[in-house]
Amino acid sequence: MREIRISRRGGFAALGAGLGAALLGTSLADPARATSRGASFRDTLREQDAVGYSIAISNASALDGMNAILFQENPVLPSDAVTLAWMSKMCHPSTTIEYDWSIDYNFVWGQVGTLVPGTQFVAGQILSADLTQNNLVTLSYVDGGFEFGPTSSSGKNGSLIIKEDDTVPGPGNEDQGSVGIGMSGAGTFVVPTLPNAGVEFDPKPTYWVAFGSFASSEVMDVSELTQPAQVTYPDGMTSAKAVFDGKEWSITYSN
Repeated sequence: MREIRISRRGGFAALGAGLGAALLGTSLADPARATSRGASFRDTLREQDAVGYSIAISNASALDGMNAILFQENPVLPSDAVTLAWMSKMCHPSTTIEYDWSIDYNFVWGQVGTLVPGTQFVAGQILSADLTQNNLVTLSYVDGGFEFGPTSSSGKNGSLIIKEDDTVPGPGNEDQGSVGIGMSGAGTFVVPTLPNAGVEFDPKPTYWVAFGSFASSEVMDVSELTQPAQVTYPDGMTSAKAVFDGKEWSITYSN
């Protein structure tokens, strides 16, 4: 399994050692969404020179009233980090839901700092990021609201780093929010804000599919999901079909 390493660091000094020059690169963020595989989406991906992925999730079981959820997983999360339902949509028996996305990273923040399962994360700002040119950003709290500063290439190559300055509200403050990263325009992992601290994400996407009651962008409890299964795209494959028969998943791939 390819893992996503995320580390929580206290204070700006801890972030300084890994900061240096980065290679040039660009990234554009598209909203993550459930969609049919229309020509317009494919054309957009070609225009961005980005690789597009898709998955068709079919409910071949009697399970009803549940969402087909696509999410990302990380086996080593800090204690205050949570996983969001990246994409989620109702999938009744004998129906199919399809999701499309591209590997375009983004920084996100939200106003809610209490991140318990079922909490809806609403992004107040989504800022395009990449692992080279735009991999470092500062979060501030100005005049009663959060805001990101401009991105820079000062972060460690291959990581996404968020520096929270001393204006950011933390635990015990009713204005505490949350901050993290996402992909294709939607959040994937967030942590509560802390003043004068930082968080580093080392993303290598691993995708999982499951049925559950969590809506898109809700904080999840993975233990409450029905039969999570990893979706691993073999080299050269960008499309997947995942069929759930009530007991197990059957997943096939194509290009």
